[in-house]
Amino acid sequence: MIKLLKNKFSHLPLEIWALTFANLLVAVATAMAFSISPFFITTVLGLSTFSMGAIEGFAEALSQISKLSSGVSSDYFRKKKPTLIFGVFLAALSKPFFILANGSFAVIVSKVLERISNGVIATPRDAYVADICASSKRGAAYGIMMTGKTIGCVIGPLLVSSLIFFTEDYRLILWIGFLPVLAALFIIWRYMHETNIQEKNTSEVPNERNKISFVDMKKLPPKYWMAIGIAAIFMLARFSDGFLALRLKELGAPLPVCTATIGIFNFISVLCSYPIGHLSDKVGREKLLYFSYVSLILCNVCFIFAGDMWLGLLGVLFWGAQRSTSQILFTALIADIAPKKIMGTAIGIFYIISGVSSLLAGSISGWIANTHLSNIFIFGFVTSMFALIMHTVTLRRHPSYKKALGSV
Repeated sequence: MIKLLKNKFSHLPLEIWALTFANLLVAVATAMAFSISPFFITTVLGLSTFSMGAIEGFAEALSQISKLSSGVSSDYFRKKKPTLIFGVFLAALSKPFFILANGSFAVIVSKVLERISNGVIATPRDAYVADICASSKRGAAYGIMMTGKTIGCVIGPLLVSSLIFFTEDYRLILWIGFLPVLAALFIIWRYMHETNIQEKNTSEVPNERNKISFVDMKKLPPKYWMAIGIAAIFMLARFSDGFLALRLKELGAPLPVCTATIGIFNFISVLCSYPIGHLSDKVGREKLLYFSYVSLILCNVCFIFAGDMWLGLLGVLFWGAQRSTSQILFTALIADIAPKKIMGTAIGIFYIISGVSSLLAGSISGWIANTHLSNIFIFGFVTSMFALIMHTVTLRRHPSYKKALGSV
């Protein structure tokens, strides 16, 4: 079995495995804190749910901004490792602030640090993968990293649930969740290497300073902006995961089933991430993106026409199928198109525009929810269909875009 796994995944560099494991550990710690924070904030600290929502919203906005700034920083200094280590360090620093909090100020500081760290980590990590992996391996690399992150998102809540059987000391549980971040920090420091990458980039332009400028930004090709535009439309159809659980409850599902929704679709994401990413290296991103579009469309159809929880649960499976694969395919697509010199900036722009789309999706779906929950899925169906149509039309009218998307 070990030999089989070694042969199957030997094409991926050691650094990818180090980043995957570090990604998993950070996700475990973050998911543990996220799972317990509503109870910790309202029960231990006594803050209102309004305060909790305001803190989360403010921190999430900063997270999106930090994704772009960290990408620009990693391009400007021509190294991804320092920015990535700084991001994981912020994630580690956020934990003691939260654990030792005795009021709203410390919670705000912790949440801000945690969400900023998420943004600082994401962009240089993905840009680093684009640096060390040829286009023919990027889909697999992003897929295996997303698998690690999703597994961490599953392990974290399960670990919290297990620990609560032994103790309801939230601070102790959060201290336990602090340990995986420290381990992730060590792994990145020890196993992430970019000396060879730096030497290669320097050899390409020996008489030029590798500093980015506005002129470099103009080099982003039209096909890059086409991909960004389509991704923005698609992300607009991906509203909050919580609406799936609420719709299941409306369909009569027991509370344990509703609360297990996140675990269910994350499990499906784990199963889909690597196979779809790896397959995109062989058949092209543009073909595999249809898998994500169709999965999201079918998810909405299930929830629109569901008369009981079973069709709703099928919709949850489709939601999990598109959730990670769309992220992998769009990120690999951007990495194929963007110039290496501003790879971090290009991925950062993708992240921040996706974040704006997600914010709009949340606001629109929240407003629609005031009428009827099923109407949210009608909105999701119409928007995802529009993204599918735009993708198809763009492929037919712009051969250069198709070539870039299918570049492997």
